[in-house]
Amino acid sequence: MNAVKSLWFGKIVAPARLRLFVWLSLVTQVLIVVTGGAVRLTGSGLGCPTWPKCTEDSLVSTAEMGFHGLIEFGNRVLTIVLLIVALLTFIVVVRNATPTRKIGKLSIGFFSGAILLVVGLVANEILSLLALTVGIFAAAFILMLGFGVLIVKTARTESRHGLVVPAFILGVGIILQAVVGGITVLTGLNSWIVGVHFVISMGLIAVASLLVWRALPKPESQISAITAQLAWPISVFGTLSILFGVVVTGAGPHAGDAETPRNGLNLEIWQHFHSYPGYILLALIVISVISQSRISGFRLRLLPMRILLILLAVTVLQAVVGIVQARTGVPALLVGFHMLGAAVLASLLAFQQFSGRKISR
Repeated sequence: MNAVKSLWFGKIVAPARLRLFVWLSLVTQVLIVVTGGAVRLTGSGLGCPTWPKCTEDSLVSTAEMGFHGLIEFGNRVLTIVLLIVALLTFIVVVRNATPTRKIGKLSIGFFSGAILLVVGLVANEILSLLALTVGIFAAAFILMLGFGVLIVKTARTESRHGLVVPAFILGVGIILQAVVGGITVLTGLNSWIVGVHFVISMGLIAVASLLVWRALPKPESQISAITAQLAWPISVFGTLSILFGVVVTGAGPHAGDAETPRNGLNLEIWQHFHSYPGYILLALIVISVISQSRISGFRLRLLPMRILLILLAVTVLQAVVGIVQARTGVPALLVGFHMLGAAVLASLLAFQQFSGRKISR
């Protein structure tokens, strides 16, 4: 027993593991965007034709389902990995929090609701009793919502800029993402719901970026007035570019399944709409870089300039990939790179916002 306790508290969830877990949270959030892209671009969106099971009779993919079943089920398995990482991150964060015992007790209540939710899913599959399932789900929702609100309220009371709230939101967001992913399958990969699925991922990447930002030590750096003023416009136009990209994807040829209809919008027109905020974003970043360089030069060792230069490089690369894929018939490989770029861009937009506005220092 002592050996298990020593391994668990002394090594796996030791406070010293905080840096590892916050970075793991961010990396895995980006990774699931990549695997989700692989599901869509290989036409494996309905490789598992139902949810939460893979088929009506099997929880996992079967040999008969072939390559597509393996790809889709692999993406679902990665969601479980994300949940495990989020749970371990939350435990480490709570161990570092000031009201550790109080938040720990509230967390037990929240996770009791989550366990009850799983019980409801199992009961529905075994008993198929709608009234019982609805009752269990309602009780689970009330527990999770009630204790979730208390966790956030308690954490913010103790530390407005602490780690507990973003770590908690990240875990809840993954559960929400899994449910929305299930809805996309049950609705036959409706392009708008798939778009919502992607947007949630972008939001979770931003939350994971905030977690990294708050967890790691940051040297004090002077920010130019223009850089500070442009932090919000850069985030807004970056977000608009990503959102328009979601619409473009819904109009494009990669639906995740050959039989899935697209959103019916004109792909060429929306590619132009997608590019306009992207070009404005690029111009704003260049202005911000020039302004910041007057204070800190182009030295990568200084955090604000490093963030801006990497953001500039990724934005330029995204523009190039976007133009090439539009002129070459939207090949799947380039779309995959563009999705990876969007995920990295979402994180960098968050970092430049935190840096430029000196948020959570």
